[in-house]
Amino acid sequence: MKHAACQKCAKSVGMVNIVGNISMILIKGYMGVVGGSRGLIADAIHSCADLLATIVMIIGLRISGQQEDDKYPYGYGKAEYLVSIVIYLFLFVIAVFIFYDGAMAIVEGHTVTPCLSAVWGAIFSIAINELMFRQTVCAGAQINSVSMVAKAWESRSDVLSSIGVLIGILGAKMGFHFMDPLAAIAVAVIILKICIEMLKDAIFKLMDNIPEEDISGDVRKALATLKDIAGIRDIRARELGPVVEVEVQLDVAGDISVSRGEKIKETVKKAASKVIEKKSVVKVRLCPV
Repeated sequence: MKHAACQKCAKSVGMVNIVGNISMILIKGYMGVVGGSRGLIADAIHSCADLLATIVMIIGLRISGQQEDDKYPYGYGKAEYLVSIVIYLFLFVIAVFIFYDGAMAIVEGHTVTPCLSAVWGAIFSIAINELMFRQTVCAGAQINSVSMVAKAWESRSDVLSSIGVLIGILGAKMGFHFMDPLAAIAVAVIILKICIEMLKDAIFKLMDNIPEEDISGDVRKALATLKDIAGIRDIRARELGPVVEVEVQLDVAGDISVSRGEKIKETVKKAASKVIEKKSVVKVRLCPV
């Protein structure tokens, strides 16, 4: 973590998102009904999904933050990926509903002419969601929380959808009545695209794919200058929620003492930890040659 204050900021993300989403559900829902905007009502439903996702995210962070025990010796870090998958499944179902509702409005030829209050509801949603996105994505990156980053991009999808809703409302007021339900369809397409991309990422991390950062390469460079190491046999890295686990296999002389071997392990762990920005667990295995 780059800044100590980030931990405090990360702890406040859940409450900020809960308060923000409840406010948007009430305001967008009210202004959507009063203003007669199908797109803004769909956006309010989207905020309901955001609220549920925030609650799931908080639960996931508490689970993944538990210490390893006899039952789960590798910890609970992968709960982060399961939580992020649940969040995107929530979002996927909401997107399908919004798409269907908007398409039926166009097919059935409903005349939609929103009033000015719907415009202010969309503008309010854009501003609040962008602020929540910026806080959440920064905090999630600092503490390496997959579910928090997932929640951040959900807020960004709400920003994009609200922009689409705003354009649809303005178009409908200009006489293009199909544009408001069309905006709702555009919202759904944006959400579905984000869902597919982020679900794919969460599933791959659940299957222990290598981290996007070149952690293995950085560790290899750091260990290349250490003494008493005959060679680097293998370096593997995987993400366990907010923690990166690195396994290092090194060749050493076969006649070294046990105490010397333990000192080499400690030196290797310190050198590797220095080049890994995220919270890490380094495991070292010595192979005599």
